[in-house]
Amino acid sequence: MDVATQVIIFIVALLFSAGFLALVIVLIPAIRELKELIIDLHKTSTEVRGLAEEMKKISTDVEGKLVGFNGMLSNSQKIATNVGSAFKMLNNTVFKNAEWLALIPALLWGWKTVTKLKRRKNERQ
Repeated sequence: MDVATQVIIFIVALLFSAGFLALVIVLIPAIRELKELIIDLHKTSTEVRGLAEEMKKISTDVEGKLVGFNGMLSNSQKIATNVGSAFKMLNNTVFKNAEWLALIPALLWGWKTVTKLKRRKNERQ
């Protein structure tokens, strides 16, 4: 083999081995970081699973409370409609013009006063 061919083969082999060495030097830290990243990912996924389970528990609790709240709302709606119908009934019946009802206590008080006056008058005589 010619010396020039050997030099070219040697230079190509040297470049190939230098490239391989550079690739190994760059890839080993990258592989270590990738390994640490996978470990962190595993820890994170474990935490996420735990949080998902807690979220499901909270969701069921909130759903149960919402059902109770929905019942309270329906009961309050029923109460409001009953009170509204009671007010309508009071407004549409005799009580609409019920100013005369205020006279009843006054009439009773007047009647008692008149009877007392008559009794005193009868006692004086």
